[in-house]
Amino acid sequence: MSKLLTTSSLAAAMLLCLSHSASAQLRTERSLSSTHPDWPVAELSPDQRAERATRIRDAAAQVGMHNAVLLAGIGQVETGFAHCWSEATWACQGPPSSSCDGGPVIAGAADGPCSLEQGGLGMFQFDSGTFSQTIATYGADIVTIEGNVGAVVPFLVTRAIQSIDGVTNEQEALDWMNSIPIDANDPLFQQWIYFVSWRYNGCQGCSAQEGKYRDGTLLLQDEMGPDFWANGAEDLCTTIPAAGRTIEEDDLCYRARGPQQFWRDVPSGHGGALQWTMTTDNAEPSNSGVWRLRFEEAGSYEVKVFSDGGEFGMSKQAPYVVSYAGGSETVTVDQSGTAGWISLGVFDFDTGDGYQVRLDDNTGEALVDGADGTKLMFDALRVAPPGSEEPDPGNPDPEPDPEMDGGNVVGLCAISQSGPTGAWPLLFALFLIRRRKFLRA
Repeated sequence: MSKLLTTSSLAAAMLLCLSHSASAQLRTERSLSSTHPDWPVAELSPDQRAERATRIRDAAAQVGMHNAVLLAGIGQVETGFAHCWSEATWACQGPPSSSCDGGPVIAGAADGPCSLEQGGLGMFQFDSGTFSQTIATYGADIVTIEGNVGAVVPFLVTRAIQSIDGVTNEQEALDWMNSIPIDANDPLFQQWIYFVSWRYNGCQGCSAQEGKYRDGTLLLQDEMGPDFWANGAEDLCTTIPAAGRTIEEDDLCYRARGPQQFWRDVPSGHGGALQWTMTTDNAEPSNSGVWRLRFEEAGSYEVKVFSDGGEFGMSKQAPYVVSYAGGSETVTVDQSGTAGWISLGVFDFDTGDGYQVRLDDNTGEALVDGADGTKLMFDALRVAPPGSEEPDPGNPDPEPDPEMDGGNVVGLCAISQSGPTGAWPLLFALFLIRRRKFLRA
């Protein structure tokens, strides 16, 4: 049974992208910059561009991306670094956004008349059909700068896992992106440019498109300076002290990913709140929960997860993947069998970042609508020295940033001045969205 959106809206969007390509080209040709023919015009002052770059850099840091100039280069190519319609009035007006002082976010101009309310939203052009469908899929925060950034990083992570040799998981994908030097002559940078042109824009081996992303990235590197991009915001994911700590589902070290309309928040579980979604037996995961682990001291720690024993934790084969100093291990848990803490085992961790626990919804338990479906529970995770006493069920950790989101899919029709992003990403998206929800990130 399909768990995601039906393919009809995506097929319609695909047809619109293709059928309106000629008119879109006429529209966008009038909007090209006189100083660089490959970038859209955006009415942004130097101070506004600096503020935009800061928000991209700081939002990216919160999801483990510390080389955010790579994202800025994409934004330069897609919208001329615009996020709000007021900065690029040749585009369509999208829904209101707090990032635009309540005014409309920029919306793609390549999907036909603006009255259809279709096209990608925001700087990174997320699109699942109409504006309302896009917001339903990725959450209301997708119209904010932070929401766009929070969605584009997992998208790139997913594609890196699928495309880059030696990248097999989220942390390796982030490590790869964070290691890329901004140097046109460096092979790793050239690999990135080839990758983003292919996997983001859908144009594999297209030298002209690669040139746009290369020049856009180099522009932002030079404009803001290497020190600016290196001095990102403090990571708000709190480190785990030697005595251990509990990471709730509303913690800044936890992120729910996948289409927002398939997440449910209920006032139950550890600390009085939990999330759940339905299981699937699909080959690839879609909605996922990731608990980031950052350690103050290296050592052996026991990792436990909390379940309510069957009300919302109904899965009998929940696959928790623990990454640790020695590699990664999948631990299968019967959430319905225990009301309380369930140990995943004792693992060694080094000081610092780079570790996580991940739970995907493709448990092997088929999706069934209604009361007969199997709920998968996402709640507190405890990391502490073996044998430690369990803490009070309250949550003393800081509140999450409400503008950070975990959407995961790039749009079908980007606002890039070359028009639609090409048939490959459209067909690939149609393949993925045969389910009710998706993501492998």
